[in-house]
Amino acid sequence: MKRVTVLGGTGIFGGRIARALAATKGLDVSIAGRDPGRGQALAREMGAGFLRVDLNEEHALTEVLDDCALLIHAAGPFQGREYDVARACIERGVAYLDLADAREFVCGIGTLDAAARERGLFVGSGASSVPTVTHALTSELVGEFSTLDVLDIALSPGNQNPRGAATIGAVLGTLGAPVRVWIDGAWRTRTCWGDRKRLEFPAHVGRREVFNCSVPDLDLFPEVFGARTVRFRAGLELRSMNLALRGLAALRRLHLLPSLERLAPLALKVSLRLYERGSKHGALSVWARGRDRSGGELERGIALVTSDDGPATPCAPAILLAKKLLLGPGLEPGARPCMGMLNLEELLAHLEPLGIWCARLDSGEWTAPNAAPLQPNTGAGGLPS
Repeated sequence: MKRVTVLGGTGIFGGRIARALAATKGLDVSIAGRDPGRGQALAREMGAGFLRVDLNEEHALTEVLDDCALLIHAAGPFQGREYDVARACIERGVAYLDLADAREFVCGIGTLDAAARERGLFVGSGASSVPTVTHALTSELVGEFSTLDVLDIALSPGNQNPRGAATIGAVLGTLGAPVRVWIDGAWRTRTCWGDRKRLEFPAHVGRREVFNCSVPDLDLFPEVFGARTVRFRAGLELRSMNLALRGLAALRRLHLLPSLERLAPLALKVSLRLYERGSKHGALSVWARGRDRSGGELERGIALVTSDDGPATPCAPAILLAKKLLLGPGLEPGARPCMGMLNLEELLAHLEPLGIWCARLDSGEWTAPNAAPLQPNTGAGGLPS
């Protein structure tokens, strides 16, 4: 039995990952968190162990890493974090995965590459929706293109999906901040939660507002895919919540408000009061535009769509990569962002039984052959202008 420990295993994402791995033959799972009461109850329920850990305490990971083959770091947010946990894993000979979506954190993980290779360890960052799933989706599209002009990536979760203070704090912390974006072959500065767009996602999700977000893809994808423009936007289902965040972003940009992360607990309470509004329908979509092999103009799109279980998508990469690492075939040693380690077929084999399907955009229409019957689109589904 190989032991895997999920740091932050009492949270929304960490708990889901721990539960899936605890049900996997050949793995011994422990969850690590700050709350013994909640953690021990959850561990008993899923047949796992529990370890109390507070990362603010000295030598917090000593017991956690004993006899551990892999640590999965799900205790975000990762904005402004150092690599203390990953370094501790390397020193103790433990493989490492995290669910970070913080741009600088994920893109900088390569600073640990030499140390990880020396110990023969895999150290991966961003084993979540970005950049693992977005890379797999984009890779499905780019083979049709001779040149790629635009990659437009957008995320819109349903309002009735679970959320926690850490996730909300990460969003609040970026509002109004400058974000570097690759546009027309040059780096340009935009504003987080600016550049409002209304995009047409696949049926069940439909037309929604999205705004600039700073994610690892913005740094990684221009080089990986050779696109002249790479944009990433995200938005909430409820327009009232988007409007509130847009207003806060404008005030932050003008330096009229202090840092907003401390408001995360209050913002969580407010958002939960609106929980019954909206739906569970959400999508992670990629639109691509460029030239085909004959030189003609080409537009394509692809999306993962959920009508019930939003957290399944961001949790899938960590679950699947953990199994690869511990049960085979393994992953090459070194420290790097989690891209190109899972293809869409592997992701869908895990996600389709959970009610998540793949939709494709061709000739301006979203289709999903393997999904339940879809409602008609409410507008054109083509690439955003």
